[in-house]
Amino acid sequence: MFKLFPTLSRAMMAAAMLLPSTMNAQTPSTASAYDVPFSELWMSWKSDLKNNVWTVEDKNNDKITWGADLGVGNLMCYDGSAQKQDADDWIVSPPIKLVAGQAYRVETSAFRSPQGGQGELSIAYGLSDDPSEYTTIVDKTAVTSALSWGGTLNATQLSGVFTAPTTGNYRFGIHATSKQRGAILLNGVKVTSEAATSVRPATINDLVVEVGAKGAISAKVKFTVPAKDYKGAPLSSVSRVQIYRDYNDLVKVYENPTPGQQIEWNDEAVTGGKHVYSVYTTANDIRSDEAQTSVYVGVDTPMAPQNVRVWDNLDGTAKLMWDETTENSGANGGYVDISERYYHVYLLEYGYLKEPGANYEGLTKPEYTLTDVNYEGSQYVKQYVVKALTNTPTDTLAVSEYGRYGFAVGKPHAMPWVESFPGKTLGAGPWMIDATQTGRFGLGEESQDNDNGSLIFSPQKGQTRACIQGPKVDISNAGNPQLVFWYYAVPGTDGKITMKILRNGQTMETAGVVDYNELEGEQGWRSAAFDLSQFSTTGTENGYIRPFIYAEAENTSIQIDNIKIYDAVASNIEAAIVAPAHVQKGKKCGVTINVTNLGTAKASGYTVSLYVDGKKLETQEGEDLEPNKMASYDFAFTPNLYTEEISVQGQADWDADVVPENNLTEEKIVYVTSAVLPGITDLALQQNGSNAVLTWTGMNNVEGTTVYDSFENYSPWLISNVGDWTLYDGDKAGTYGFGGITYPHMKEAVSFIVFNPWQVSGISSNEMDLFASVFNPRSGKQFMLANAATIDTGTPTNDWLISPALSGEEQTVSFWVKAPNDNVTNNDQYQNAGPETFDVYYSEDDNNPSSFIKINKESLEATCNWTKHEINLPEGALYFAVVYTTTGGLTAYNFEPNYFCVDDVTYKTGGLKVMGYNVYRDGELAKKLDANTTTWTDTEATGTHTYVVITVYANGESLASNTVGVGDNWTGINDIVVAPNNANAPVYNTAGQRVGNNLKDVKGGIFIQNGRKVVVK
Repeated sequence: MFKLFPTLSRAMMAAAMLLPSTMNAQTPSTASAYDVPFSELWMSWKSDLKNNVWTVEDKNNDKITWGADLGVGNLMCYDGSAQKQDADDWIVSPPIKLVAGQAYRVETSAFRSPQGGQGELSIAYGLSDDPSEYTTIVDKTAVTSALSWGGTLNATQLSGVFTAPTTGNYRFGIHATSKQRGAILLNGVKVTSEAATSVRPATINDLVVEVGAKGAISAKVKFTVPAKDYKGAPLSSVSRVQIYRDYNDLVKVYENPTPGQQIEWNDEAVTGGKHVYSVYTTANDIRSDEAQTSVYVGVDTPMAPQNVRVWDNLDGTAKLMWDETTENSGANGGYVDISERYYHVYLLEYGYLKEPGANYEGLTKPEYTLTDVNYEGSQYVKQYVVKALTNTPTDTLAVSEYGRYGFAVGKPHAMPWVESFPGKTLGAGPWMIDATQTGRFGLGEESQDNDNGSLIFSPQKGQTRACIQGPKVDISNAGNPQLVFWYYAVPGTDGKITMKILRNGQTMETAGVVDYNELEGEQGWRSAAFDLSQFSTTGTENGYIRPFIYAEAENTSIQIDNIKIYDAVASNIEAAIVAPAHVQKGKKCGVTINVTNLGTAKASGYTVSLYVDGKKLETQEGEDLEPNKMASYDFAFTPNLYTEEISVQGQADWDADVVPENNLTEEKIVYVTSAVLPGITDLALQQNGSNAVLTWTGMNNVEGTTVYDSFENYSPWLISNVGDWTLYDGDKAGTYGFGGITYPHMKEAVSFIVFNPWQVSGISSNEMDLFASVFNPRSGKQFMLANAATIDTGTPTNDWLISPALSGEEQTVSFWVKAPNDNVTNNDQYQNAGPETFDVYYSEDDNNPSSFIKINKESLEATCNWTKHEINLPEGALYFAVVYTTTGGLTAYNFEPNYFCVDDVTYKTGGLKVMGYNVYRDGELAKKLDANTTTWTDTEATGTHTYVVITVYANGESLASNTVGVGDNWTGINDIVVAPNNANAPVYNTAGQRVGNNLKDVKGGIFIQNGRKVVVK
């Protein structure tokens, strides 16, 4: 059936349904008044909320409020991930005794969820139970810090000082007013008494540290002693001024300085390097807030070359350029000695630096000519990196970090070009993240076009701008080139989307801007269209454009989806297909075909069809579509049981369409996988005329089942819900990725991911096999991959792969591991990474990481070769875990950690509950039976037929049973066809599993081919 998505109706309906009808009654606290100091650490927050010690006020009645259990320990959580309007929710304290005229401080801190938008909090207090009547202490504050490993050190701080006007029992309210979807995680709350604030010195506001010129080792600290307190009243005296270097070293104290005195102090003990100076003033034993500044003393290392770019000459050559390194180009803000200055240029591939051509090192000018630019073949990104080398006082050269640029080569995409990020993938790339921006785009599941994928930018403090660079698109034959995309509008906020176009790899100009502050109406998906006529490449040989998407915001999450570049004509519909990567044998395969009207006129009278393995399966009538609207059409079918893979393709047929070439979707391959649970092995058949009676032994009371899992039965790029496996990210840190290669969740804070090396984006088909030869599975096409926490986080890697429930008996589990980037084991000449370390744990309780016991005393190692590990588990072990670890930022081999792979795991599970049986005839489902029925009669068993039975368990389906059959071509085990080894057609074993493409692929034995038994000698 179809689903039509107009621009605003869904958002308007949601907003209307969420309008509050009544206000909640105010809730008094059941607790007696507390004394100051007061501290709430949320140790018993569930019972406190249940018993109304702390109370919650859901002012907008949207049922989204404080008290969400997000499994993050002792934090009070507001889960606004599904909110459709601004938050208006209070968490209100029990009463606290305050004294008139006394100054108090209330303070807390908070995180936002890593995947959500920024939160917003304020703090108020009052004598009633209605927080809307309270006096504000802390104004609305953006919660910018995402939850990460490291406790409260990086949380957004909220703190305020106030004086109680009267003596009484006051309550404090923390008010969530977030405008964006996402969670807020609140740390502990404290209320403390303040000393007499009228004599607290003001903070020094003119602190300056002057460093020596031209890299000389000296530092002069200059400031003015405050003459007033923090409220502006004059100070009669100051008892001392303290100067600290690098936080802990008290390097100078001035006793009893005069208020307003100018102070200059030479730090004669300073050494070369980066230093932080802090100055405090004390008056009447009350110290001021810190004044702080950072400087670099001596000769600095140059910063990474800036503004790296490529000018495509469109003739097979291009010029790589960057800004000149100057004396002011210090990586730490210091002086750079450019009396000697050189540049090196490299090509970065799969983490390795390669020669980009001739004479690529020791360059004296900020440019380099590329002579191998390709305009044909699969499109991919070449990443060029540049480093600067400058003089130092020790006659060595200081080396910068790398500046980099992704240059797209290959044949441009033809129009229409469409990127919808299906299933959180970059399907129409290559795409390249601009690493020079402060923020990063990611991929999310919510989408405009119902394909579970979109582009997301979630800003946080210091990360307010992001850019993603698109692929090459050929618009030379377009009479009216247009760019259309969808975005989730949040009117009146600070979000901004700027679409820029790089024309012919040379000049960049803006195509259009969407400014959220200028939008009106409700939140929801909207489309934006920009004319690309000014970027025409008609008549230019090898011409192309590339879209560059910029997102800017401080508090607003930005979502983008369904981007199209096409030639706008009157009648033009386009079909796109959404299909799963895998479907299990016996399960229905769901496929969606999205039809979009790219024309300028309404589309009516078209049909939509699904093709399976080249044959039309079903056709649906299309609904009327206005320009730039989309409809989705859902199809479902059950693949043949003996099929290992199927192709699916969609087509929209419309007689009026003047661009029929985009009516047929791409062909998607769906892999049909077998289950890992045990199946029937004694299926028998007795024929009586046209009746075929099947019988088998029931699978009740199955215990201690041995499972072999090669991770082939899961969709690639899953980071959760991988069967019954539990994936736990213990480090919560960003991870390493690949240069020039992309895949869903790359560089995100995740633990393990289902990895398929043949489904990454950003490299050509020729390079795909090279990449897969390094990141090769132990078997099949997939494995579990963990990416290490990046060294800049300072966080040890701690990624857990926790097994499904075990049998509880003493057993030996096995698995294979690999560190694909290890080049120490093979003694490579240029070594960039070594073996990776891991540990193995078991639990006798549950699958919470805190319940596990470590087995190995010394860390185990994974090398560049797949290696099998067998681990003995004691009786009572209910789970085991493979944990990718590093003891610090570097591995034991003094390299940055990289990647860790796990594949082909064998273990024994607990019992399996049988729910029923599915009988298949000729690969098609014929009958569903309950768990107590172990026989079935086919009353129409004329001709040749084959039968198998699959057991349905509560937690999945089994392998197929042995195959039995009837008919002239099925004569039983005593009259088997003897086949030559060159017979062509897929070959299956008696369990229904494909074991070869023809009989050449199998050794001697009995097999199924073309529905009949054959023996290979």
